[in-house]
Amino acid sequence: MSPDDHSYAPVCAGRSHEEGIKTVPSVCPHDCTSTCALEVERLSPTKIGRVRGSQRNSYTAGVICEKVARYSERIHHPDRLMKPMRRTGPKGSKQFAEISWSDALDIVAEQFIAKTKQYGSETIWPYYYAGTMGLVQRDGINRLRHEMKYSRWFSTICVSLSDGGWIAGTGVKRGADMREVDDHSDLVVIWGGNPVNTQVNVMTHAMKARKRGARIVVVDPYRTGTAEQADVHLAVRPGTDGALAVGVMHVLFKEGYADWDYLRK
Repeated sequence: MSPDDHSYAPVCAGRSHEEGIKTVPSVCPHDCTSTCALEVERLSPTKIGRVRGSQRNSYTAGVICEKVARYSERIHHPDRLMKPMRRTGPKGSKQFAEISWSDALDIVAEQFIAKTKQYGSETIWPYYYAGTMGLVQRDGINRLRHEMKYSRWFSTICVSLSDGGWIAGTGVKRGADMREVDDHSDLVVIWGGNPVNTQVNVMTHAMKARKRGARIVVVDPYRTGTAEQADVHLAVRPGTDGALAVGVMHVLFKEGYADWDYLRK
């Protein structure tokens, strides 16, 4: 990847700070496995400027994705929703009126109570996951759900299947530190992911390994931006990656590549 690649934003070293601008440490709030360390310009107690990947953290190493690099544009956008709004016209009409937080909470609570009386408590389905929410915001709703006996569901719609397979194979939900790829990996396999656009720091470390001579293999039905960067792109048909995995295991076992001591543990 070149510094001109649009999918990430490197730190511009040496940028002079005007008086009153302070750079403070932070962390990305998005639901991403990287949880990137950030350096944020604080222009005032209520306004931020540029957002960069932390130089002090060896994982981010000054690099952050384009979405977070432009965070201030969304935070301070004039159309950002900051107060409760109640629709006053038909759906799609964009007719809304501002109401107080107290009124907004009352409306929601009254609807919950009314629907529960009409259909039973399980008619309320607290459908949620993460987005930009931390653990308190995301999981705090479970206290309300348990107390009110609202519907339960097996979280999440995103990763339940992959989590089950991962834990069955490894015993615990952990993975390798991508920084180890820089110096130790001769082959980097990116299977069903597109880190060029979705997890840029993973791609940054993969490309460091490539400069050292490692090969990159991408398994994906689509010719993604990550596949464009790969030495080998295995464009499997949708739904056949399981067969590919079994084939890989067959070769590992038959030709003696499997690390049996590790597998037995």
